[in-house]
Amino acid sequence: MHDLFGGIIMADNTKVYPSGLTEKEAQEFHSWYTQGLGAWIVLSAFAHVFTYHYLPWF
Repeated sequence: MHDLFGGIIMADNTKVYPSGLTEKEAQEFHSWYTQGLGAWIVLSAFAHVFTYHYLPWF
């Protein structure tokens, strides 16, 4: 696929990349992954603060 100036357009929503996902599917997966990672970080930080409050390790 080419744009008006002859360059190649890198993102193609119909092409399946080596991961087995299209560009749109990969972006959706990435958004879910980053949201899950953020939730995991918040929960683990809370667990550390909670544990330190009741059983300080210093």
